Amino acid sequence: MLWERDRTVPLPLSLGGRVRAAEIGFAGFILLAGIVYEAMAWWMPRGHVNQPGPGFFPLVVGAFLILASAGCLVQALLLRRPASEPKSSVLDEAPVRGRLVYRTGLLIGFLTVYAFLLKPLGFPIAIFLFVLAAIRIFGYRRWLPALGITLGLAILSYFGFVVWLAVPLPMGIVGELLD
Repeated sequence: MLWERDRTVPLPLSLGGRVRAAEIGFAGFILLAGIVYEAMAWWMPRGHVNQPGPGFFPLVVGAFLILASAGCLVQALLLRRPASEPKSSVLDEAPVRGRLVYRTGLLIGFLTVYAFLLKPLGFPIAIFLFVLAAIRIFGYRRWLPALGITLGLAILSYFGFVVWLAVPLPMGIVGELLD
């Protein structure tokens, strides 16, 4: 009949189906970009771990992109969605989107503050404060683990960039105390 839908025409994807398709597409795109990036970095002189060459860091970044995007792609492909998605209206999604926009704006604001505080406070303190703020913005509320994670990341980034790669980052107050 005229009012019955033709079964050969595919129905539009539900919100969950669109999100899953977007996750798979984005992970696949990043995987492809990581493979291309890794192929370009492969021909650069890598050096050694104790003396990295100009191609060492791009090689590590490419490997990270490939591994992370492959993990996201596998997760998106294997994750089972409920058979029937709960009905949600635009009104239900508005507060969630508003919170995400607010959090993203807050993170950009903290990133700007980080850039201004990098020289006077120094890299170790500035990165510690920024990572702590980012962890708190995105919902982790327990202080002791957040401080531990932040301290670990600050120490790891200090040794990775300043000690191992010898990147001349501003030390600020920490540099004055060590002198």
